[in-house]
Amino acid sequence: MIKKYRPYIIVFYILFAAALVTASFIDLKLDIFLNNPDDAFSIWFEAMGEMPCRLICTFAGVLIFYLAEKPVLRVFGLIADIGGSAYLGYHIADYLFLERHRVIFGVAFGLCIGLMALYIGQFIAVPENLKKAFIILSVAGIIVMFVQLGTIEISKMIWGRVRFRDLIKMGSYEAFTPWYKINGITGNRSFPSGHTAGASMSYLMMLLPFVSPKWAKRRYLCFALPLVFTSVVAYTRLVMGAHYLSDVTVGGAIGFTVTIIAIAILDKKFFQKKNSLNKSDCFYGGEQGIRTLE
Repeated sequence: MIKKYRPYIIVFYILFAAALVTASFIDLKLDIFLNNPDDAFSIWFEAMGEMPCRLICTFAGVLIFYLAEKPVLRVFGLIADIGGSAYLGYHIADYLFLERHRVIFGVAFGLCIGLMALYIGQFIAVPENLKKAFIILSVAGIIVMFVQLGTIEISKMIWGRVRFRDLIKMGSYEAFTPWYKINGITGNRSFPSGHTAGASMSYLMMLLPFVSPKWAKRRYLCFALPLVFTSVVAYTRLVMGAHYLSDVTVGGAIGFTVTIIAIAILDKKFFQKKNSLNKSDCFYGGEQGIRTLE
């Protein structure tokens, strides 16, 4: 499967390198030119741009809960759904509720979403021969999310880069530093962009060809749609003054890279199994391959 994505991977990293080199020269100038924190379009994406990351645990947890046969997996799915929904509510609370009891209302709202997803999940019909595949991909999605979050948070702490909007508050651009300068632990968290990395979790769409021949034929969409969405979120972060071009470039690349690593691991462990009889574009080498492995 990873070979099928090779042209798209090459295109992505060419764009990444070009953007990062460009950012080395125009990071500050571009933010000065684009800055418009009152832009309604950008404000909306500030609230909704990270949804691909925020919803992973909820939906993956529901799938695991209903498709798994082992009790331990079902418990894991339930915890992922409830925990992920609380996490979702906590992060969107700032955009939905007034300051008083904001966190409590946000978490409660998120839990309602999780319970609703759990109820709807019982009506999801998955072919018996693909249940194991969906469980594995769901677990992979959760792992990818946590790796991405951890990488972003550690990088933010180490780089300690000042956000553009904080420079505006200071009334001076003197505190600006290029992306390649590591400032250490300063409390500033501009580099890399968490919103863009969260949006880049939409690249998990690239896992769909593992379970569906129909999506295997639309592999280009599994790459193009996340690329466009992530790019839009990245642009709005510049408009809001929250990040620089280098911040969003690296943030998006982290999410994409973690996803590609996951695809490569799944490809090696499952898709290219030696005892798979049919090397089709479907997970485990197709339906016949699934029966063979089981």
